[in-house]
Amino acid sequence: DVPQCADGIMGCSRDPSGHGWIHTITGTFQGHGSLALANFHCHAPTCLSIAMYRCPAGTHICNATTGELLCKEEPVYGVGRADSRFDESGYIFQPPCLWGGTEFGLEAPPNVTGYVLGSVKTSNATFGHHGEMAWQQMYYFDQVPKAPDFFI
Repeated sequence: DVPQCADGIMGCSRDPSGHGWIHTITGTFQGHGSLALANFHCHAPTCLSIAMYRCPAGTHICNATTGELLCKEEPVYGVGRADSRFDESGYIFQPPCLWGGTEFGLEAPPNVTGYVLGSVKTSNATFGHHGEMAWQQMYYFDQVPKAPDFFI
């Protein structure tokens, strides 16, 4: 849930415009393997962003100050352009972060083994909202698979 923010409520800060409130939650966890996909889950209409950072082992708070940004997802509001996939008027698309082969136009998968990963999620908290959550679904691999000899 997203609380209705006000002065003194934990995680709350003023929107830079000064007309609303932002609620921020964070989480830290141990990385493993190399990332192939990060798909963050947060609900409309309050979701503003979710970001993931990579920090050195032993970091207690992993965020923009202490780490390297690996992925940031922000909702894209559809306007109905026919030439843009997933751009449907009235709908919101949350593009995932993908890594892979450069031949597919992707960045190389970041190795997160031994690193601390930190998440920072922001929501519009001018009004309270029930049912909001933050979830990071990540797919990783331990090593790049080697093609069998009969494929070479």
